[in-house]
Amino acid sequence: MTSGESLSMSQRRAALAAWWSGFGVRLALDAARALVLALVAALVLAFFAGGVLQLFVEARAQENLSLATIFPSPGQIRAAWDEHQTLLLREHIPETLWETLAGLAIAVVLGLTIAALMDFSPLLRWVLYPVLVVSQTIPIFAIAILLILIFGFGSGPKITVVVLFCFFPVSLSTFTGLQSADPELISLLRAMGANARQIWFKARLPAAMPSFFAGLRIAATYSVVGAIFGEYITAQRGLGVFLKRSYSSFRLDQAYLAILLTALLSLLLVLLVNLVERLALRWYYTARRRSWRGPGIY
Repeated sequence: MTSGESLSMSQRRAALAAWWSGFGVRLALDAARALVLALVAALVLAFFAGGVLQLFVEARAQENLSLATIFPSPGQIRAAWDEHQTLLLREHIPETLWETLAGLAIAVVLGLTIAALMDFSPLLRWVLYPVLVVSQTIPIFAIAILLILIFGFGSGPKITVVVLFCFFPVSLSTFTGLQSADPELISLLRAMGANARQIWFKARLPAAMPSFFAGLRIAATYSVVGAIFGEYITAQRGLGVFLKRSYSSFRLDQAYLAILLTALLSLLLVLLVNLVERLALRWYYTARRRSWRGPGIY
């Protein structure tokens, strides 16, 4: 055996030993990941089983529990609507809708501004991102009195609650979309002499629009709930007040009517967001449809 062959053999052995070593490390890492996932899954299932068992035990402990006492019939809900239709259409629903739309509009502008600032400056990103997270840990009941002292008993506290509920998903989704712009497109624009502002408006902002509308859909569902929550704390008109008075008078038919109206308003807002998205991003859905087409029967 020549020296070249022995050197080649030693190189093969070294490569084989390195492969086995890397295989062992990968196998250990995969086993550790599987173990961690199994532990997390077991913990989630344990909490799920314990929570369901506790709910079942407490429900069995209640006396005279039946579906008739929990769920009113559709006829009773319809009778409650006929009884309070004028009051709901003239006072409660317009008040809740105004607070919802005003708070959602402020949240959209605030969320887009914060996302743009974080995208433009790493320093602002380092400062603002923790503020976003901390804002979602604020207990609304804890600051309700503060909101009343600042804005009074009008619509101000409720609009503020809607903003606190909605601006986080808008800003976070938009910022994620801005960060996910195609780097090859950005490099091409830079090679063509585009400045930072042109790159942002022609590449980064269009890439963020689908994520922005995804966050806006989440915010739209939160907005009505936020308005109801704010009205439940302090208000004179609104679906939250109607719901609170219904529970206080033990009128479950009225309470379910308020819940159905809240769900209907949320659904209408989501459908409106979907319509605006289809109109604003026709290029996006056209490109997606073209990418779906291929060989086959369709």
